[in-house]
Parts: sequence; structure tokens; C-alpha cells
Amino acid sequence: MKQHLLLLVASLPSAHGALLSSRRPLPSSCRAAAARALLGFGEGSSPPQTVDEARQKFFAAYGKPYVAPDAQGFVNELLGSSQMAIVSPSFRYNAVFALGTEALCETFLAQRPEAERVAITDAIITALGMSPQQLKSDAAALRETAKAAGTEEALLGSKPMLEIKAYPKVPPLKYSYAFGAGMLTLMPLVEVKPSDDAIDRWVGALEIDPAKGKMLKRDFAFFELGGPKASIVRQQAAGLRRAERRQVAIGRSAERNAEWSERVHALRRERVREELLEMLHGELAREEAGLALRERASHSLELSIDAEARREQRALLQQLHDRRGASRLA
Repeated sequence: MKQHLLLLVASLPSAHGALLSSRRPLPSSCRAAAARALLGFGEGSSPPQTVDEARQKFFAAYGKPYVAPDAQGFVNELLGSSQMAIVSPSFRYNAVFALGTEALCETFLAQRPEAERVAITDAIITALGMSPQQLKSDAAALRETAKAAGTEEALLGSKPMLEIKAYPKVPPLKYSYAFGAGMLTLMPLVEVKPSDDAIDRWVGALEIDPAKGKMLKRDFAFFELGGPKASIVRQQAAGLRRAERRQVAIGRSAERNAEWSERVHALRRERVREELLEMLHGELAREEAGLALRERASHSLELSIDAEARREQRALLQQLHDRRGASRLA
């Protein structure tokens, strides 16, 4: 990326050169964009400031809230180590870092299906604020450079490696897990067997801080330890996949149980609702029957009162009739 910028500046016409010589400072947005480009970050992107932010960006890019158990540890390790490296002022993005990132993902995600491996790799790169396409392109270009060089001396004298050699010595280049993996991946491409001696030669040729060389030896020892145990790792990965499938089956069974339980509860709720409706209907029927009974009683009472009044009226009329009859006789 840096060489592209230099070539772009060199290809500008002389009139533009005069403008460049005016020494007027670039706008802050341009300076920020140039800094992002030199560090490997695309337009509008920036490195995560914390490991937690890197993980959040990973899952956002991955599109799922989890990864397979046999990949989770690697994802956490690479995100954590790379995030802590790239936020350092002395970090420099280069093709070796790109190659190492790609090689680590190919190695430690080898047991995952290809589509999943690519998705996890792209999500890791995106979470670090970089472009997956650009990083993979830089890694492929460095592989081609090593293939064309053919020898250790030619590769160490190639342009990508000389750029690393030209980095400022104070502060020294920030070492990262991915950079070390890139160095160890390059060695076999020029028929160099990775070893402590080879690491010393390459660190010396590239004028890398010896302390960083010790870190590279430490990582090399870790890789060496993991080599003879690859079959065990694969067996463990297979066991994790079986456990994952069992967990998925258990989850599906739990979902089915939950579905049936919900159906049972729904039926129970429906039954209770029907019973309540029946009770309400019974209460309404009883209230209606009581109301009808009260209406009939009231009607009967009214009829009884009317009959009594008619009897009293007839008695009074009879008394009046009797009195009139007695008065005529007198």
C-alpha cells in the first residue's frame, strides 16, 4: 500500500509537483486517510480500540452470535493479539502480516467447512478494520514474490522485505503473532527449514529488534510443539464437532419439547377458558331463571291484589245494596 502511494506521488505532473512543494499542510481528513492507508486500513475503517470492540465487530461481520467450539479459541486469540498490536504507534501493516494472518486461519480453521472457514477469516480481518480482499491480495503477491525469488537471499533482498528493513528503529517494529506466522510461512517457500538459526539470520538481515526475534522463536517453539500433536488436535476437533452435533440435536429436542409443552399449555388454557365460559353461562341462566321467577311472583302478587280489591269492592256494593233494601222496607 505504501509503495502504491509513493508511485502515485511520483507519477504526478510537474505542476502538481509545484503544488506539493508549497508545503501547505494537508487537511486533517486527508492526513487521517493517508495514515489509515499506510497501516492497512481501508477508507472509512479504523482499528478496534479494545479487544471487546474487536469481538463485537467480528460477530457483526460474521452474521451469527457464535462460532463453532473448536474455532472459538483461535478466533479469540488472533483477535486479541492482533488488536493489541495494531493499536500500537509502532505497528506497520505489511505483506508479511497479511500472509501470516491468512496462514493462521488456513491452519487453525482447517477442520471447518470451506465456506465457514472463509466467512470466519473475512470476519476476523474486517473486525481488525482491514479489507479481506486487500489482505488476501497482499498475501498472494508475497507468495508470488517468494516463488519468483527462489532463494533466501533473493527474497530477503526483495522490495517487500526491504520495506520492512527500512522501518524506523525507534520505536522498533511492533511484533505480532500474525507477523511471526508470516515469517515462518515464508521460509519453506524458499527452501529454508524454520529454525532458531534461520530466525536469527532473517531477523538480522531485516534489522529487526533482537527482542522481537526472541518473540518469533517463542512462537516457533509453540508451532513446533503443535506439529507432532496435529493428529490429537484433529481428534479433539472431531470430538468437538460430535459434541456440537449432539448439542444441536439436544437443542432441537428441547425446541420440540418446548413446542409440545406450549401446545399442552394452550389446550389447558382453552379448556379452562371453556369451563369458565360454561360457569358464566350457568350463572347467567340462573340469574335469568331467578328474574323470570321474580317477575312471575310479582305478576301473581299483582293479580292477588287485584282480586282482593275486587272482593272488597263487591262487599261494599253488597253492603250498600243491603242498606238500600232495608230503608225501603222501613
